[in-house]
Amino acid sequence: MVAILNRMRSLGVSEQRVRLERDSWILMQALDPHAMPQRIRDKNASLDDPETTRLYLACDQSVDWDPHDPRLDRLIDDLDAWEIKHERDSGQPRYLKLVSSRISEASPAWQRILDALAHRATQRRTAGHSS
Repeated sequence: MVAILNRMRSLGVSEQRVRLERDSWILMQALDPHAMPQRIRDKNASLDDPETTRLYLACDQSVDWDPHDPRLDRLIDDLDAWEIKHERDSGQPRYLKLVSSRISEASPAWQRILDALAHRATQRRTAGHSS
């Protein structure tokens, strides 16, 4: 995990986000230690993907934006498109790996992103069941 945190720093992720990520990993380790090797592999794979890393950095940079900043609309659209492209039958939306709800508490902009993405995912599921 230390290697991942150092890798995040080398990619330009803010220290605030690295600390929040570290705290989330500690919590995940306490809750489900057997899942950690796979989570570490998944995190490294996500950091190997240029589009995922671009979105991760964009989310990090948006931490201090006003929740009504128009740049968030574009970021939400990009994250939603990423979610659709990477959607799996996991039950938990994959974008939560980019912007977890625990981390979103640190930023009203991040909370807006999560709320908008959850709403869009719900709309897609509802539309899929009505056809």
